[in-house]
Amino acid sequence: MVLNSLSRRNKIFVYLTHFFTTLGARMWWFGIGLFIIEVTPDSLQLTAIYGFSNGGALLLLSTVVGDIIDRTARLKAARIALFLNNFGIALCCVIVVFVFTFRPELETKLPEQGLLKLCFTLIVILTIFSNLCNLGRTLVMERDWIVEICNRKTDSIATMSATFRFIDLFTKAFAPLLTGQLMTYVSSMYGAVFIGSWNICAFFIEYWLLGMVYRMNPTLHSKDSTKYELDVIQKEDLMKPSIVHLEKEASSQEKQLNESSVESVPRTDQNQYESTQKSVKSRDVDKPDSSFVGKLFFSFIALYRGWRHYIKYKVAVAGLALAFLYFTVLGFDNITIGYAYSQGMTESILGIIVAISACFGIIASVAYPFLRKHVGLVNTGLIGLTCQISCLALCVVSLWLPGGTFGPASDVQMSHVNVSCTTQQYINTSLSANETSCFDSIADKGFAGMSTSLIVLFAGILGARFGVWTADLVITQLFLESVEETERGLVNGFQSSLNKLMDMLKFVMVMFISDPSMFGYPALVSYCFICSAWLLYAVYKKRTIGNIFCKGCL
Repeated sequence: MVLNSLSRRNKIFVYLTHFFTTLGARMWWFGIGLFIIEVTPDSLQLTAIYGFSNGGALLLLSTVVGDIIDRTARLKAARIALFLNNFGIALCCVIVVFVFTFRPELETKLPEQGLLKLCFTLIVILTIFSNLCNLGRTLVMERDWIVEICNRKTDSIATMSATFRFIDLFTKAFAPLLTGQLMTYVSSMYGAVFIGSWNICAFFIEYWLLGMVYRMNPTLHSKDSTKYELDVIQKEDLMKPSIVHLEKEASSQEKQLNESSVESVPRTDQNQYESTQKSVKSRDVDKPDSSFVGKLFFSFIALYRGWRHYIKYKVAVAGLALAFLYFTVLGFDNITIGYAYSQGMTESILGIIVAISACFGIIASVAYPFLRKHVGLVNTGLIGLTCQISCLALCVVSLWLPGGTFGPASDVQMSHVNVSCTTQQYINTSLSANETSCFDSIADKGFAGMSTSLIVLFAGILGARFGVWTADLVITQLFLESVEETERGLVNGFQSSLNKLMDMLKFVMVMFISDPSMFGYPALVSYCFICSAWLLYAVYKKRTIGNIFCKGCL
């Protein structure tokens, strides 16, 4: 009874930590998407540039972040990532408040609004930095800590992963809903103040929770690969031999270690011992030097090394299918939000729609353990992907409906009242009549401002959320069960890089097709990639189980 109670306490602390972090990150994700659209309401190009830059940074540095996580003590890595993520977002919010407060002066201070653009650039850079830190926190908690907390029991890992997704989806529903109401009916500035304050206060709570979880789980205290690497690095710093001498010495030390360890290490641990030696040896060879150029070059080496370790696993094909799901504008990212905002939807309505989409994801999280138990893990993934392509077929149909790219003209025109009103509230703060007029126009728009095409489009996207989250849960657990402990950070970091690569290609496409009225062309390309993801996963299922279609899969 004591152990069970302690286990429940562990999980509660882990879940609370995840809740505080994801809520703050989700609020900022929704806020910055709308803030960028306010700059260029007639085009999605700036949104695409931000997304491309963010994806590029994550693509080059995700594997490096994962490698750093593997090399760093668990508690230290978690707390550093937490601090940098939360305070990075808080600093972004400070800059946003500064822009809203002094916007008239910033627009006229330098030619072509140079100072205002500088503030936007700082916001984008800090947001990318915070996203990298949040990736590190995700790798620590969701790819490493939960495996040790669950004592590597697959059923416990599945339940805890599903709970993490449930929390993530709850915050994805609640954060935009709360932020949207604040930005619509109070102001964007107060929304930024709230987001920044939340992240600062949450940091101190999460810092304490991480310490409690760490102390209550002795399995988190040991990290064999880190200890071994530290010994190797210390010996190198003290001895500083030449390259030739180092190779000879490493070879002789390896022989001695093998001879002494074969007798002392039990046979059941031989495979794990040998894999640890290989992993440490490869990391020692690829260790970056202290120069800036060396660290920059190491990112490419780490990316290549991540691919080398990644491709040796059979689950890599399923990982490629997951990556293909990221090449889509038929989801709730900044592109979709920007498109809907350009069509005249308010922050409040957008928040409601995002919340509804998260509810479908919550249903997937609840149904995932049931489906996994009755039809199997691999079959559950095929069910999710089939559901996704079926629902997104509605999005393709919507393109030929009134208001769609290829359909007849709709009575609904592309209105930018939202943006002009938001800007007017800060420039003419003393004109209460203007503010009242703005809020009245916002309230009058509502769902009535949505065209038939837009309604069907979002209906398809909403329904596809169940399939997306189901497939993500399945493939994530496949990696958790297949990847060795000493390579979790590296392999999962490379998967994140692969996901971001496809995400970047999507933003490149939108850069060239940035007119919101041409949204149908990126939507068609996106649907083709989703179908390709289904085919890739079917290949993985065929190799693993021996068949593609089976009872209960379709």
